[in-house]
Order: sequence, then structure tokens, then C-alpha cells
Amino acid sequence: MPEIMLVEKRDIRGKHHARRLRSTGKLPAVLYGHGEPTLSLTISADELHAALRHGVKIVELQGEASGQALLHVMQWDTYSSHVLHVDLLRVKAGERVKIEVPIELRGEAPGTKAGGVVEHILHQVEIETDVSRIPDKLHVNINTLGLDAAMTIDSIEDLPEGAKVLEDSDLVIVQCVLPAEELEPEEIAAEMAEPEVIGQKHDMEEES
Repeated sequence: MPEIMLVEKRDIRGKHHARRLRSTGKLPAVLYGHGEPTLSLTISADELHAALRHGVKIVELQGEASGQALLHVMQWDTYSSHVLHVDLLRVKAGERVKIEVPIELRGEAPGTKAGGVVEHILHQVEIETDVSRIPDKLHVNINTLGLDAAMTIDSIEDLPEGAKVLEDSDLVIVQCVLPAEELEPEEIAAEMAEPEVIGQKHDMEEES
């Protein structure tokens, strides 16, 4: 059962109005999709954050709009701690949608015992799935990840039934490699020094 989200009509737009809205505990939002008119709305910040905490992707709208909607795109502040704006996409039961889902690593890579470090390269992936099967996150088990090894999109272990990953299957999600050697200050200074151009010194001597 989708969580209920009360929405109100928003007639005034602009950054100043959006800031005033947020100061009252509300957030600006837009609702679109299915060929229907785009609506400018406000939603409760508390209701949105509760939905996010529960891993909810689909909400049931009540008030100035009704029906189910996908929490499609969210604009965050600089520190990714507060939502500034929300895009809601109208959806219906049985419909397939495209959405980005976070990727989380599970387990411990054996390669770390050989001196390697785990590098989590791809943190989210776009999938196409039924609206009723949108996962909160996807997982990759790294218990078999050895030194100088990598795991790709094909290593995702809990893709929902019927879902399709919209990325190249050989795209690397995580790898275990030896840490890069840290240069001493003297070595860094030597690398930054301007190299002498071959023949430059000889030419200057001739000119003098």
C-alpha cells in the first residue's frame, strides 16, 4: 500500500517563494506524465522524508491531485541533507518505469587481506521495472572479490523479476586493487620541476 501524500496547489513560483515554502515545512513539487497537464504543487517535507526513510518510491496523492505517483527526481541542497524540490511522475498499476537505484556492497573482499583496497566505482544504476517492483537499493556481494579483480553489472544479485538494467553489462561496479604509492615531498617537487628542453641549453650558449 503506497504512503499517502497530501498535495496542495502552488500558484506562485520562483526561488524566493520556494525558500518561504521550505521555511514553513513545505516543498515545491511538480506533477507530470500520461499526457496530462503539468501541475505545480506543494508537499509536506515531513511526509516526504518519512517516505524516503521507509524506502518508498510510489506515493498515493490526495488533495489537489489524486492517483499514484513516482518520486522521480529530487533536487538536494549542496550537502545532500535537505530536499529542495521534487518531481512527481504519474504512474498506474502494471506500468514499467525507468529509475535510478543505489548500489550497496555486501560482504568483505578477500583481496583486502592481500593488501588491496576496495574501490566502489558505480554507486547507482538505471533500471526499467514494473512500478510495483521498484527496489529501495540493489546489492553486490564482494565475498569473492580478489586482488586485481573487478565485479560488473552482471554481479548485481537482487535485480527484481522482469527488471532490466539500462547500462552496459561490463560496466565495473567495484574493484580491489593495490593502493597507489604515495610520493615523498621531494619526489613531488622533482615531478613538478620544469624539464629542460633538449638542445635549449646549447642554443642559449651559442646566442651568448
